[in-house]
Amino acid sequence: MDIRETLKDKSRIIIKIGSSSLTHPQTGALDLTKLEILIREICNIKNMGKDVILVSSGAIAVGSRSAGFQRKPKKLEEKQACAAIGQAQLMMIYQKLFAEYGSLAMAGGNTAGSDRHSRSDTYQREKSDNYSKKHFYFYK
Repeated sequence: MDIRETLKDKSRIIIKIGSSSLTHPQTGALDLTKLEILIREICNIKNMGKDVILVSSGAIAVGSRSAGFQRKPKKLEEKQACAAIGQAQLMMIYQKLFAEYGSLAMAGGNTAGSDRHSRSDTYQREKSDNYSKKHFYFYK
């Protein structure tokens, strides 16, 4: 079945975009062209009367470049700092792009779970990997 046919009757669509889809593979910098196309498509879906939720990674990637890291940070503290820096920058970029199409992006909850029951080191790695994932809700 065609994906468009599957989504046609849905009232809410959740889109997950990862860091690799937001950045240039050669440099790790944000690919603003890809972001602009993504935002335009989301706004078009909103214009069709659908409720759209974007779950976006990328805060660590964006923050690590701003903080001067040459590669992805390894330590939990570095990842958290980069996520904090990058989340604000990424949200600002999303806000600006959505504003061009008359939509407003609102940040929602962090998806890093606190109810995982696994070995501590695995939990910390998973927690840090998910630290920067946010839900964004879009309103007209």
